[in-house]
Formats: sequence, structure tokens, C-alpha cells
Amino acid sequence: MKKIILACLSPLVFYSQFAAAIHVGAITETMQSDQTILAKEIENNVEQARLVGLSIERISSPLEDGKVIPLVNNEILISPANLILPGKTKENFKIFYKGPSDNQERYYRLVWRDDPVTETGSTQSSKAATATTSAMISTILVVAPRQENFSYRFDKSTRIVYNTGNSSFRTVATGDCMPDAVTKNENNRCSERYYVMPGLGVKLKQVDVQSKRATVGIWHNDDFIIINGGVSKSMLTLNEAIIDVK
Repeated sequence: MKKIILACLSPLVFYSQFAAAIHVGAITETMQSDQTILAKEIENNVEQARLVGLSIERISSPLEDGKVIPLVNNEILISPANLILPGKTKENFKIFYKGPSDNQERYYRLVWRDDPVTETGSTQSSKAATATTSAMISTILVVAPRQENFSYRFDKSTRIVYNTGNSSFRTVATGDCMPDAVTKNENNRCSERYYVMPGLGVKLKQVDVQSKRATVGIWHNDDFIIINGGVSKSMLTLNEAIIDVK
């Protein structure tokens, strides 16, 4: 396993440039191992209609050194490829995974094109849509392996959470702050969260994991698994976990 410390993946790493007109949801979406369809809700926040298009390219990694990999055999499909979204409305784009059912995690860059649309003409029949300036928004889709091996290791002495499996997860820590922490709240409590890819690890920098009030956990699908802390249950439900990590 590569013992590489992975810092928090920022929007810059994901090549994300946000436009004011449309909202495309989370920077990173995960299609779980038992899913083949993902619906992405797109919202037009302005009064003017927008022409929204979606294209997808496969990448070797969501990190800065990720390279584009040619798509093969319609491994991933979208519907629709583009649509006109009226002002202050929402619509779903559906993404279908048709790729191999193996033990490999795959990464895709979703490229959203946002064009403002103006209508000219006095009657409905004579109206014509004219696209003017446009914006590009990029997000990331992670497709979990169809044959998933979820595995992790937490080294409390070094404060490192390792991903020893073949699918990415998010790790979350809350509790008393380290002396040099920069994210302290008014109660001297800290929190941090990271996205950890297979074969990598992340070092917790803000939370004092040796403290009895510290909790370190991992989000796996809709479950929050406690890997360090005073909580008696090893796994919490979704609602319990949300309360616990606040």
C-alpha cells in the first residue's frame, strides 16, 4: 500500500469553476457499488432561461495529476445531453454506468456548459433562442467498484487514517483541538473531514485524537462508522451520525 498522506481535496483540485446562474450540486458525487443510475438535479437560479449541456470524460485520478482516459463501449451514458432550463426551475440529468463489474474504482469529470438564452420575436412561432456568453463548470463522479472491498486502518499514534480497500470514503473527526489548530470554535472544539482514495491516507491535523472527547469516523455509503472515540456503538444510523459529528 502506498503510504501517501492525502490532504483535503479542494474545489481547485476538481477543476471547479462556479457560475452564478446554475447550481449543479456537490463538487463530488459517488455512485455506490449497487447503483447503476445517478440523478443530478440542476437548478437555474436566475429569471433568464439557460441552455445547459453535459459531457463526460474519464480521468485516471481526481487529483491534479489525473489524465484523461478514452471512454470505451459506452461505459457511461447521459440523458439528456442538453436542455433549455427556464428561469427559477430545476431538472434532472441522469447518468448511467454501463462499464465493467470489476474491483476497480473509476473517476469521471462531468463538464457542465451553461449558456444564457435570449428570446426574440413578438409571437411564440417566431421566437428564436440565441446563446451568448457561456460558463463551464466541472465536477467529479466517483463510481465505486462493483466488487467492493471496504477496508481501513487508523493509527492513533500518528493520527493517520489509511484506506486499505478499493473504494474511496470520507473520514470525519471532531473533538478537542490540537494546540496549534487553526479551526477552533468558541468552545475550543475542532472538526475536519477528508476524502480518502484507495491506497492513500490522511493525517488529522486539527483534532486531538488522544482526547476522551474526540471522535473519528468514516462515512461508508449511508453509514457512519466510529473508528475512535467514546461512542459505544461501532456504527451509527445516518441521523445519529449527523448529530454526533456536529
